Amino acid sequence: MSSSDIVVYGATGLVGGRVCVALDAAEVPFIAAGRRKLALDKLATLVEPAGVRVAEVEPVALAKAFEGARVVVNAAGPLADIGEVVLSAALDAGADYVDIGGDQWFLHDIYERYESTARKAGRVVVPGCGLNCAIGDWAASWAAMHVCGVGDEGDVVRAAAAPRIGEDRAVDEIAVSYLFDNLALSPASQKAVFGNLHTKGLVWRRDRWETVTPGVAKKRVNGGREMGGERDAVSFPGGDVITVPRHIAAQTVQTYLSMTRSQIASTALRLLARAMPLVPKRATDLLVPYQPAADEYARTQFAVVAQARRGFDAAQVVVRGTDQYRASAGIAAWVAQKLATRTTGPVGMRAPSELFRAPLALREVAASVGLTVEPSFA
Repeated sequence: MSSSDIVVYGATGLVGGRVCVALDAAEVPFIAAGRRKLALDKLATLVEPAGVRVAEVEPVALAKAFEGARVVVNAAGPLADIGEVVLSAALDAGADYVDIGGDQWFLHDIYERYESTARKAGRVVVPGCGLNCAIGDWAASWAAMHVCGVGDEGDVVRAAAAPRIGEDRAVDEIAVSYLFDNLALSPASQKAVFGNLHTKGLVWRRDRWETVTPGVAKKRVNGGREMGGERDAVSFPGGDVITVPRHIAAQTVQTYLSMTRSQIASTALRLLARAMPLVPKRATDLLVPYQPAADEYARTQFAVVAQARRGFDAAQVVVRGTDQYRASAGIAAWVAQKLATRTTGPVGMRAPSELFRAPLALREVAASVGLTVEPSFA
């Protein structure tokens, strides 16, 4: 691996800085890139990048910053605003592309519009390599493998595309739930939430995506004693709805969210989610993000619960951890390392489970990031 195989763009942000820390701790060479030179120089005193490159979100500047890279990790945002520009520049530079966000509509858009471009370039684009949605995608794949009775032998990095799970007889339901306690959202995440308050979500039903209002559906989910046992989760537009149908034939794929153990508070949040589209957009544009203290991120606990059901067979995989931003950075750093050193494998737009064998990927990432993985069947 050469000194410029991996370029981290948005390296001075909350997640980008943590990607750099993860790569530095693993002694993986990388280039730190971003829009602010002073911030990049400060970062270089904390970690040891092979170099720093300053580039605005502009095609020519980005192409120069990504020159020589095998993998570009995009940690800048919001993805809805700048993700496509960074993705296009990475492909133009001949690099694979990884990002960390799980914005559902961004994922839906680029999977449709960049498949041919990425495949013809012989590069791989794997968005959503953070907690939302890589962990849910891998956990759902593993659970579906169990209910369908299929194995998946080989190295963690796939050398060739795998058959779609359940193609002969579809899985009835895939549900991926994200549970949080003491949730602290970064200002960028808060802005993304504010911006999506007026956006419909997508759910996968019978071979097509349908638009739905967030918060309409409710599910009881158990993330383990650490997360308070059973609790209510409400439907929300997660990225897994876009990625999971690519490798699992399922009648329904839906994502859920729980930010509290209280049933009363959960009901209130569900009603709020259904009412927010009625609030004028100009009103939500005035919401000012709160800046959490550094230790607030570390206190966040989370569990990702993926459930697969086919007929009378059901399986569940639970992944737990703390600090969603550190976890997302570690996941993206792991994916970037694997892509930078692989010699063959699927190209084009790919979901995490299309590039990596889910059980092995979850175990390796868990060991690297400090997560707990609990399948119900082993």
